[in-house]
Amino acid sequence: RVEPTSLPQTVAAFHSLVGIAASSAAIGDYMNVTNATELDKVHLASIYLATVIGSVTTTGSLVAFGKLDGRLDSSPMKHAARDQINAGLGAATLGAGAVIMGG
Repeated sequence: RVEPTSLPQTVAAFHSLVGIAASSAAIGDYMNVTNATELDKVHLASIYLATVIGSVTTTGSLVAFGKLDGRLDSSPMKHAARDQINAGLGAATLGAGAVIMGG
């Protein structure tokens, strides 16, 4: 039984499963093709975007669950290189997209 006061945590936890499903479906779609060079750019872009968006959704939902449930501190991360880390991860994500798209 879920108490009404813990409903937001439950929604966040279940929402992370939506992100996992999106990423898994996209990865499965890519792996199910016998020759990836046969995929057109639109198909590759949809696979890439579904994987990235699903992964971000999963991560964000798990963090939301942790904060709402009191398992994670609600204060923002205080790391000296936080912006550089985020920029590097963003560049790596875009670079992976370029590799997938064949660019």
